[in-house]
Amino acid sequence: MKTDTAFFYRYLPVSKRDKNWGLYATTAGETRIAPGTPYPPGGHPKGYAFDWQKGRVLESYALVYISSGRGKFESKPQISMGIEPGHAFLLFPGVWHRYAPSPKTGWHEHWIGFDGEIARRWQQHRFISPKNPVLKIHAEDTLLATFSRIIQSVRTNRPALQQILAGATANLLGLFYSAQQTHLVADEKNANIIETAISRIQNDYACELDITALARELGVSYGWFRKNFSAHSGLSPHQYLLELRLVRARSLLAQTQLPVKQIAAQTGFQDEHYFSRLFRRKLNLTPGEWRNHSRRQKKFPSCTADKKSTR
Repeated sequence: MKTDTAFFYRYLPVSKRDKNWGLYATTAGETRIAPGTPYPPGGHPKGYAFDWQKGRVLESYALVYISSGRGKFESKPQISMGIEPGHAFLLFPGVWHRYAPSPKTGWHEHWIGFDGEIARRWQQHRFISPKNPVLKIHAEDTLLATFSRIIQSVRTNRPALQQILAGATANLLGLFYSAQQTHLVADEKNANIIETAISRIQNDYACELDITALARELGVSYGWFRKNFSAHSGLSPHQYLLELRLVRARSLLAQTQLPVKQIAAQTGFQDEHYFSRLFRRKLNLTPGEWRNHSRRQKKFPSCTADKKSTR
């Protein structure tokens, strides 16, 4: 480990508890590289150190964020990109890569290394991919604040440090994935179309909302709308609408005495029988069973808490 105003890093031990958590950090740090400074700095352990000529292959993942300066990133297969302030790049286990700041500008880099079943699952399901390792994330304040909390937690060695770092890592990867979806929508105008559509659906979910007509109203084809809406939200427009209606229906079932037919109508379902069939298909419970189940759940925690308090 080395610490000063320009350089801080730490490589972290990983326990069985941390592996069982599903996501854990292997290293964290930040470096300010002044213009003309040799890169990378020395002192990193074997397996993490590298030079530009040979590059490097890691056994785990890492997310690197560049907050100032410029440079270059390369990885296989055949990826070579210029790096600017606001860029983040992902490093994948078993994938050769190399990166360095421009001698003219240097850069300020922040990083978190990580691994675990959750990270491997993200890659398996293509939430992250070595084919798309570099993105500009337009959430600089959030990124810098998150990395600042990471460094502070590591410096003070907070209790359950690995679990704190796992949460921060998930937050950073969520921002990376969000930027990836924004990139798929292609530009700010198109992103605004999708955000307008989501706002409209959230406000008018209880009305007779025609999704195809909404696309026309927004000036786009339904095919384009469905594809980009799905990339943005993870659901098709129709499924997004149904999920909103079901969320509201569950709330009304749990919190009111309204008849199922009235709840169906208030949440945009004109056919009570369709509502009940859909509800059961999604939740494996009828609306009435859900109401009874949710009320039992409300009763039991308070009883449990009372028993614990008397011990």
